[in-house]
Amino acid sequence: MGEPDDLFDIYRKDHAAAALTGPALATALSDTVRRSLALIEELCAEVTRALAKARYTTRLAQTVTDRSSYVRLDRQSETFRDYLRSWSQQRADKGAGGMHWEAQILVTDHRRTTKEIGLGVAFEWPGAGEEGSFAFVEFWPTGAGVSLPADARGFQRALVACIIKLEQAGELASVKERG
Repeated sequence: MGEPDDLFDIYRKDHAAAALTGPALATALSDTVRRSLALIEELCAEVTRALAKARYTTRLAQTVTDRSSYVRLDRQSETFRDYLRSWSQQRADKGAGGMHWEAQILVTDHRRTTKEIGLGVAFEWPGAGEEGSFAFVEFWPTGAGVSLPADARGFQRALVACIIKLEQAGELASVKERG
């Protein structure tokens, strides 16, 4: 903190998004969900490319579950878009509400054996948390948690750690022997 005004600037930035209300807040909330899921998809694709020699593929499962209502939806469907609009508007109107969802990453090895890695995803309120952070993801098999997009590399490491755990349990196999 070089100057006393820095604290006021930080406070204003932290609370700027809190000024969002109504439709603007609802849009920001639904964008947070969409961007988070899109980023998880991208990170899975990068892990697949990195593990090409081991012949693993990883992808975000098509369905997600809203933990507040236990509604399971296909992320690509019109129903999901409608639900997300309603979900976001409800939270914007109340200024609160459950922001926790479940998802799975599907990992397939060279034998075409597929296993699920469960994820808990807590979406941040716009402007909350770390600068640029919009979701916290917990990997259920290991308990590792990362903030996205701030710790994208940590997400990839956590995903690989889950794959290794599945290998150690004999549920998945790599074509590449580790030394």
